Amino acid sequence: MIALKPLNRRYWYLLGIAAVCLPLFTGCESYTRRPLTNGVVKRTLSAPVWKHLQMRLAHLRLPWRLHTRLHPNRGLTAGEAAVLTLILNPNLKAIADQRGIASANLLQAGILSNPVLSDSTDFVTGGFRTGTFTGYGLGLNWNLTQLIAYKNRVAAARYQKGSIDLDIGWQQWQYAMAARIDFWRYYSSEAQLHEAHLAYRELAKNEHIQRIAYSKGLSTLLDLSAATTSTQQAQSLLLKLEQDSHVAKLALLQSLGLPAYTVIHISRFAHLPHQLILPPLPLLHKLMLTHRLDLAALRKAYRSQDQTLRKAVLEQFPKINIGFRQASDTTNVHTTGFGVSVDLPIFDRNQGQIAIARATRKMLFDHYVARVFDARSQLDSAAQNIHALQIRITAANRSIESLSRLESIYNEALKQGSADVVTYYRLVNHLISQRIRLIQLRQQLEENRIALELAAGVIIPRHYRPPSASASELHP
Repeated sequence: MIALKPLNRRYWYLLGIAAVCLPLFTGCESYTRRPLTNGVVKRTLSAPVWKHLQMRLAHLRLPWRLHTRLHPNRGLTAGEAAVLTLILNPNLKAIADQRGIASANLLQAGILSNPVLSDSTDFVTGGFRTGTFTGYGLGLNWNLTQLIAYKNRVAAARYQKGSIDLDIGWQQWQYAMAARIDFWRYYSSEAQLHEAHLAYRELAKNEHIQRIAYSKGLSTLLDLSAATTSTQQAQSLLLKLEQDSHVAKLALLQSLGLPAYTVIHISRFAHLPHQLILPPLPLLHKLMLTHRLDLAALRKAYRSQDQTLRKAVLEQFPKINIGFRQASDTTNVHTTGFGVSVDLPIFDRNQGQIAIARATRKMLFDHYVARVFDARSQLDSAAQNIHALQIRITAANRSIESLSRLESIYNEALKQGSADVVTYYRLVNHLISQRIRLIQLRQQLEENRIALELAAGVIIPRHYRPPSASASELHP
């Protein structure tokens, strides 16, 4: 009975430790099954309900404020296209899932390693066994060195999470701007198609009149041939623009994350600009440094890497493990002791991790400088393109006005038989192409304004008012 006392004491000690640790296991995570089936994918990609879209818009997480609301009965606007992209685009949903991974990494960075509980039993199996007992050993060890760089490790993970959040916001910003560009391309294609329809109907009507007049001998074969050729050219242009409009519609639906069969109604308030009044370029350069989310993400990433470098430097300190041990040998002698183990930094002084962290920090610094340089170049390029396009739009408007007056003069002269019919129809086709070209120039002007917004990281109004507009008003 005496030989059982040490074992009973030991097992009571283990039972006490188990009683302390038991509540820790009650908070364990459980597994939830989520199968990947075709039915689930089909339901996810199905056309949404407007009521559900409004609810999802209310819970949308963005680094900027949204001033646009969804009004399905009023037709689609460029702002609503950007909002729908943020809600429905499957690529953005996959990108936003990175937030969960970043949160999990931050959680993991704040968790310390568990203490190590060790147990050993020594049975007497031979030799002189009189007066011997079964020996045991019970130890508890913990790595003390992890506390040295704990603060830096958590700070690095926190900065990294902030960097990922900002990077997700930057990608959402890019998708929203791309959706606005796709919207205006579809709007432009529909406007061009409308102009082509009007021209084709007028020319087809004129051809019909010429054909009747030729059958009655009131016009020549040259008049009929010129009218027919002009109508065929207008029809060919109409078919091409119909195809372009269909392609633009599919691109817009893909950007919005909607099925290809979705019907789109453009708002009657949407229009392309003729001229823009932009903020000064130095102001946009200044706003770019403070408002571009990718630059803010890189600054966060640089801070995270700086903390990682500090952590690597601190981890040069030798690893220290402390522990407590209670044991009994086979002669029933009980001992209680304290132990410390220290790594000798002879070969591994963490110099490899320090070099990697320092090189990564330098890479992030150079990458940030290069990104600022690219952003300034993009701003300058977009501003120059806008200036050149506005000059071309002004010239195109003047040209259309002159061609319209000339077409009216030729039309009256043709009715009196004092004008060349071939020259008249050439003039008409040239006027049609100039009107369509003007719509394309206005589309390019709006696209370059969006490119300017994308490069600056802020919403830029079409008509900027210097005295009242401030940086906060330009923030998206």
